[in-house]
Amino acid sequence: MTKIQLQQEVQNLEVELQEFQEELYFVDIEIASVGDVLKDGSIVLQKSNGLLLLVAPKNTEVKVKWSKEFAEVFQKLKEQGFNPSQWSVPTKEQLILAYETIPNEFSATKYWSSTDLGNGYACFVRFYSFWQFLQSFWQFLQLNKTGAFYVRAFRCVTY
Repeated sequence: MTKIQLQQEVQNLEVELQEFQEELYFVDIEIASVGDVLKDGSIVLQKSNGLLLLVAPKNTEVKVKWSKEFAEVFQKLKEQGFNPSQWSVPTKEQLILAYETIPNEFSATKYWSSTDLGNGYACFVRFYSFWQFLQSFWQFLQLNKTGAFYVRAFRCVTY
């Protein structure tokens, strides 16, 4: 074997090792549990009757003003390699579930929901840091839509 062939073989083995390590870290959808990170980086929020409710990875989060379309959210998903048509902005109930189930997967800040209250108001959920979470309940409020808060997409898939 030549030196070049040997170097190529070493590179191939390094790639295989990296793929194997990634497989150890990420979970297959069939065996996933709440809080697990899937291969695409999304996080399992709920698993029931053949359905998974997933939260997009943190690197897809955007800070925007409320809108019916949330175009920036779907553009960010596309930039990160996701199919935006498979995702949606969560309802206030879904955000509350996330707060109660996987609060450490979110920043300690406010997140817009898709819940529109009309007359220029919409619902958001405020995530606290973990130690605050232990001392308080979730908080959802109505707020004027002009404020810029974070948005993280959710999606439902079958398994």
